[in-house]
Amino acid sequence: MKPTDIQDPEYFHKVIDCQFACPAHTRVPEYIRLIAEEKYDDAYMVNWESNVFPGILGRVCDRPCEPACRRGRVEDKAVAICRLKRVCADHKGDITNRFPAIPRQKNGKKIALIGGGPASLTVSRDLLPLGYAIDLYDDQAEAGGFIRSQVPSFRLPKKVLDEEVGYILDMGVKAHFNTYISSMKEFLKKTMTPSSSAPAPQGAKTWTCPAGRREKSLSISG
Repeated sequence: MKPTDIQDPEYFHKVIDCQFACPAHTRVPEYIRLIAEEKYDDAYMVNWESNVFPGILGRVCDRPCEPACRRGRVEDKAVAICRLKRVCADHKGDITNRFPAIPRQKNGKKIALIGGGPASLTVSRDLLPLGYAIDLYDDQAEAGGFIRSQVPSFRLPKKVLDEEVGYILDMGVKAHFNTYISSMKEFLKKTMTPSSSAPAPQGAKTWTCPAGRREKSLSISG
């Protein structure tokens, strides 16, 4: 058996079964402890750091953490980890002042995000505090991607979706809704080529996050 290497953070992920089972390695014991102390704002921010959308995931997450929960080995049911995300999201106060500060002086680099779903929103949240300018393009009227178009409102209320998507858009995303990108070649030519009035941004990059919306016929007779 290899000796324990406490310098490796993965060691601590593995000894906390629920945290290791979570794809985002969310610090589950910490936010449950904060909820028990009724520190809902703090619990929400622990989730927001790794999960981005705690209120949404508290309703629609597949919860791989719960089958791994040790409580299920000694009692009939595991801890309701997923629903506890919803608890802190529904009971939090105004947490907008706790989000990362967005620098007024940009770093001179621009990111174009094609698609307005969770992937693009997560990229926006992570890069805006670093000084990047973010342009988001989506052919829908609102951001959210599949979580807006495919999850029914009785499962995920529009109010919750709008709130958490809005947190990120309000950080300074320049959104271009109802804009369909049919040709990446033409899009790059239009956005990356200098014009007489505005030079092309230095280090401009494009991140494509397609939602893959496509109708599919069901083979049902009658």
